[in-house]
Amino acid sequence: MITTATILSGVAQGLIWAILTLGVYLTFRILDIADLTVEGTFPLGAAVTVVLINTGMSPAMAMLCALLVCMVLSVFAGITAPPAMAANISSTDWMETVPDETKLSNMSIPGTHDSCTQYVDMRYIFQCQDASVATQLIYGYRYLDMRLVLEQKHDQQTLVLKHSIARCKTSNSPFAGTLTLDDVLRDVSAFLGAHPTETVILCMKAENSKDDVAEIQKVLYETIDKDPERWYLKNEIPTLGEVRGKIVLATRFDDKLTVGSERCGLYFGWADQGDRTVLDDPTASSAINGRETLCVQDRYNYDTDDKISAIRTCLDNSQAAEDTFFLNFTSTSGSGKIGHPKEYAKRINLDLYDYDWQAGTAYGVVIVDFAPKKIAEKIYQTNFQPAQ
Repeated sequence: MITTATILSGVAQGLIWAILTLGVYLTFRILDIADLTVEGTFPLGAAVTVVLINTGMSPAMAMLCALLVCMVLSVFAGITAPPAMAANISSTDWMETVPDETKLSNMSIPGTHDSCTQYVDMRYIFQCQDASVATQLIYGYRYLDMRLVLEQKHDQQTLVLKHSIARCKTSNSPFAGTLTLDDVLRDVSAFLGAHPTETVILCMKAENSKDDVAEIQKVLYETIDKDPERWYLKNEIPTLGEVRGKIVLATRFDDKLTVGSERCGLYFGWADQGDRTVLDDPTASSAINGRETLCVQDRYNYDTDDKISAIRTCLDNSQAAEDTFFLNFTSTSGSGKIGHPKEYAKRINLDLYDYDWQAGTAYGVVIVDFAPKKIAEKIYQTNFQPAQ
């Protein structure tokens, strides 16, 4: 039989657990600190209350004393706890304390694959991200994978974003417009304006093989020339100090417009890695210029187990260096006829989260599908030594 006392007891316990849940949520999700002091204060407060009541103190005064004891303990825990990397480094400004002379290639940089596919046609097959470009930047990702297609709009050529045949959209509405390069650049420029210590690598690929690459370059440079001070365009790996507050142009197509090494961007051209043959060394190298090298793992047709093995091989044997840009793609479309990137990303991202990331190690650019904030943190925190 349910009595009034039973109901009141249930409500009281529910309120207590609600407060506990709120405390855990604040420390883990809002403050982003793994601290369980809030859990420990509940039994401690109860014990102090019981002891004081047994000594003859009134229940109200005993509860007040218990509250004060728990408050003092929490302050003490906050003061004496060792500083955590996640608490000291902001995802929006994590590059701030990296020395200016550090080569961009000699860092650990979180990146996203098919960065503009939050809203995309045929999403089961083609969606690779569930956050906008603006959100990815806030999470800490600094390499964006851009798939460009020429489209005629209002009697002029425009660059829009696609993944294969699927168009990237401005929203999830069936009537949403196609996402353009200008849309993306507004978000990137706004971010860099607010966070001038950062840089963002935009890697441009001509997604439609029928498009004239020279025409893509022409439209691209018309866009760049609207705000030329925002861009780093040389085909030479820069130091971080040279590119703070700037967009670093990287291109996966040849310089058909012959703009030259001062304007063509970093040449990130590599041979297709769609072969399903599992290799002991899954990487392939190509030249950025006469002095610097690009090394890439992009085995996008491996099944999940083989892909995880390839990713880990590259993490364990990182080739990132001052003269070598290392790109390690964690994305795959699987070995079946129809891929489902979201399903594969679940396992791969769990493995990335569990990986033993080593502070002070340069892992290069690690390029992620359905990229969460926590994995970006795991990657960029390796640029720093643990707090003493």
